[in-house]
Amino acid sequence: MSTEIAVPDRDPATLGLRLHALRTTRGLTQRELAEPRYTAAYVSSVESGRRMPSGDALTHFADRLGVPATELATGRSPAEAVRADLALTEADRTAAHDPAGAEHVYRLAATGADDPGQVARGWLGLGRLALLQGDPQTAERHFERAEPPEGSPPWLRADATAGRAATLRQRGEHRYAAYLLANTRDDLVRAGLPDPIALLVLHTELAVCHGELGDEDAAASAAEAALSLAGSPDPDHVTALHLTVARTLLDDGQLTAAAIAAEQARQAIRQALLRVELAFCHRARGRGRWTAGDPVGGVADLTIAHDILTSAAATELALDTGVELAEAYRAVGRPDQATPLLNAALTAGGDGPRVARAARVLGMLAADAGDADSAHRHLRAAVARYHRTGPRHELAATTLLLANLLEKRGRADETLDILRTALARVEQLAVETGTGTTTSAR
Repeated sequence: MSTEIAVPDRDPATLGLRLHALRTTRGLTQRELAEPRYTAAYVSSVESGRRMPSGDALTHFADRLGVPATELATGRSPAEAVRADLALTEADRTAAHDPAGAEHVYRLAATGADDPGQVARGWLGLGRLALLQGDPQTAERHFERAEPPEGSPPWLRADATAGRAATLRQRGEHRYAAYLLANTRDDLVRAGLPDPIALLVLHTELAVCHGELGDEDAAASAAEAALSLAGSPDPDHVTALHLTVARTLLDDGQLTAAAIAAEQARQAIRQALLRVELAFCHRARGRGRWTAGDPVGGVADLTIAHDILTSAAATELALDTGVELAEAYRAVGRPDQATPLLNAALTAGGDGPRVARAARVLGMLAADAGDADSAHRHLRAAVARYHRTGPRHELAATTLLLANLLEKRGRADETLDILRTALARVEQLAVETGTGTTTSAR
């Protein structure tokens, strides 16, 4: 990976040499450069490195020399600034596959870039890498450094706030994370600055927060808002196209057009970095649609979520979503598509609710097909797992399915025994989770 980030040199002696070289190249005397606002002696003191010019003096000299003031001050041309933006965007694209290369680019920007936006992007990148490495404390420090100064437009805070929220989620502080996200979102709206990508960033992270808190309605609402703002279904490909355009324009010397393409690439990669979060949004909206009586819509969203998570190698989330999708497939009468997803969950193993739910849905599919023996076997396996792990409402619902099956087969005594045992375990789980004793499914 080419870094293409030049660290500006602010040393007075270096600036003096730069000023001298530009002046002599253009055939100007010190007096001609200085007049009418400054003296030849002042120019001499700057060129010798004995004095650092003021901002006004730099602007005056730059105008006389026909170069941008930033280039005179830092030695960086506008083309170098565009190359630095492109290097950061490329690092964002490849960080998951080349974390060491991306980290080098991010550190150069964070600690040495002249542009505040590039500095912030450097810290954001380092924060995301720390999260991937399972170090939320370091990540939070990086995200805090990415925060813009007080009084900056609120849309500039969106990425840093979302990063901080992700670190809080890793520490189990979901409610505070949701508060930070909602507060920044509301600031955008109040200020009349509803930047679409900033809102997308905030709503996707809010959907994840609410989903992990178990607040399905709030998660579905945030997911709906996020998905309404999402653009291309393949933002990484769009990013690559914008990068190609920007590099071609840069090579042709079309700096303004190259800078625009670079900014388009940056906006596209912001969405690409939300790939897993957007999958979570599709999952949350899919569950909401299914619950609201729209199983076809639920299947559509859950399918998108499952495909994204599978391609992103988010294995555990993909398996969880696959079981939910299989249950939705059953609801719309597509058992052949449900079975492979359920078998994948069982093959992956584990002792959590996912495996129990997969066994339950397989039992329901067998019952639908009139295979009472298979239905009995799968439902018993599901009940046994729910007894060990919960959740209690799933245990209650699955026990009722098994009881109905046994009752139809004339096994009344066994049915009563299963119901009594399940009721005792449901009450025990209610006490263990601090929700009180209850005989209901929740």
